[in-house]
Amino acid sequence: MTAGEPPRRAPGTASRHTSPQTEEPDREAFRAQIEPHLGELLAAAARELDYRQAIGDFGTGDLTPEELVGETLARAWRDRHRRPPLLELRPWLLGLMFRVADKLAREETRRREAAAVSLETPLPSSQDEDDTFWEWYQPDDSARWEDVIPATAATPEQIVAALDRKTGQALPQSARRLLLLTGVHRLSVAEAASALHIPAAEATQLLVEGHRTLGSR
Repeated sequence: MTAGEPPRRAPGTASRHTSPQTEEPDREAFRAQIEPHLGELLAAAARELDYRQAIGDFGTGDLTPEELVGETLARAWRDRHRRPPLLELRPWLLGLMFRVADKLAREETRRREAAAVSLETPLPSSQDEDDTFWEWYQPDDSARWEDVIPATAATPEQIVAALDRKTGQALPQSARRLLLLTGVHRLSVAEAASALHIPAAEATQLLVEGHRTLGSR
C-alpha cells in the first residue's frame, strides 16, 4: 500500500457505515481530503523515525517514513468516522501518526523480547489503548498557542535542532510531541492536546516546561 492509498476491503465486505455501492466514492473522497497533507505527514514521519532510531526503538531500515505514513492512513481510513467533529483532519492525522509509531514500536519491542524468551510465553495484548477515546473526547478551545508561547518564540528549524540535541531527546515524549505540533506544525494548543489525548491545561504546562528546558524563548 502506498502512502496515499487507503486499504481495500476483501470482495463482498463493506463498512458498517457504507454499502458496497457507496464505499468507492467514499474512498475517493478520503483520498482527496488527505492528499494536501501527505508532504507534511511524510516530513513528520521522517523526523519521528530519526528520533526513534536515536533512542533505540527501531534499527536503521526497520521502518521507512512512507511505511509509517501508509500505516497511519490505513488507521485513519478505518477510524475516519470516529474523528471528533471539532478536530480538523490535519491535526488528527498528525496525532494519529504518533500513536501508530507508538504501536509499531511496542510491536518491535515484543518481537525482540519474543526472540529472547520461550516461544510459549504469551505476548501482551496489542489492543490499542485509545480505541474508545474518540467516542467522547473533544478539543478544549480554552487554550491557545499565543497564551503559552509569544510570537517571538523559536523558529520551527530552531525547535527541531534543539529537540535533536541530547537535552531535547531527554524530554518526556508528550512534551517533545507538543513542541513539534505547536512549534513546527503550528497547531494550536487545543488542537495539539486533542491530537495527543492530553488535557489542555496539562499540555500548556508541558509546553512551558519544554521551552524552558530547551531555552527556546
